[in-house]
Amino acid sequence: MSEFDMRHVLIDGRWRAAEAAGSFRSLDPSTGDELWAFPISAWADLDEALDAGTSAYRAIQAAGADVVADFLDDFADRLEVTGDELLDTAARETALPRRPRIQDVELPRTVGQMRQAAKAARERSWTSPVLSPASRIAARLGPLPGVAVIFGPNNFPLAFNSVTGGDSVAALATGHPIVAKANPGHPETTRLLAMIGMDAARAAGLPDATIQLVYGCDNEDGFRLVADRRVACTAFTGSFTAGSRLKAAADAAGALIHLEMSAVNPVVVL
Repeated sequence: MSEFDMRHVLIDGRWRAAEAAGSFRSLDPSTGDELWAFPISAWADLDEALDAGTSAYRAIQAAGADVVADFLDDFADRLEVTGDELLDTAARETALPRRPRIQDVELPRTVGQMRQAAKAARERSWTSPVLSPASRIAARLGPLPGVAVIFGPNNFPLAFNSVTGGDSVAALATGHPIVAKANPGHPETTRLLAMIGMDAARAAGLPDATIQLVYGCDNEDGFRLVADRRVACTAFTGSFTAGSRLKAAADAAGALIHLEMSAVNPVVVL
């Protein structure tokens, strides 16, 4: 596939042409040159991904925590031995140095957090069980049914990526399929990560819709997405303006959304 071919979305295990409402091109920040072309998905893509993810959620829960943990460990193993294409692409799309930043710092961090998630899934430690016979209390946390939607930021192409970042692996560890919305700052990197993740999911026997990927949608479809009843939760990292509007849409529907948003840093001159 050449740089000038429109990239495909990943929905229900199939790389296919998007039901596109528009498109954009990624940029090399060091030169300003245009790189790869990506579709902006219409609602039809998101709707199909949510339907597939709903079925995948049930299948993942039935497969059990040990299978999920094995999948995350295998995903981490595959990332650890990734070839030049992923690392070079991440460096090209972000202008961050491949070494030491991406290869020697960010990649180990990404692999490490994925293995921590695998451990939490295997040990069920994330359920925070409480047993108090004296108080007659027995309780534990459990997953919310549905799909996790992940909006990743632009500043960490691997460690905060919408496919491999902390929000994503936390969702996967608790048995949720993810619908990742690639950040426009590194969409090709995200596509390569989704390919690796899909291969790991299939090797573990998990459903094809365990990891799905779109590259963009318009604002109104984004608001509709976070409010959809098939979505268990949304994770967003990005600007205060966009995050606030997504939160308002989720709150109006009584939907769960976690946000990390930008702010103005104080500067004190003495």
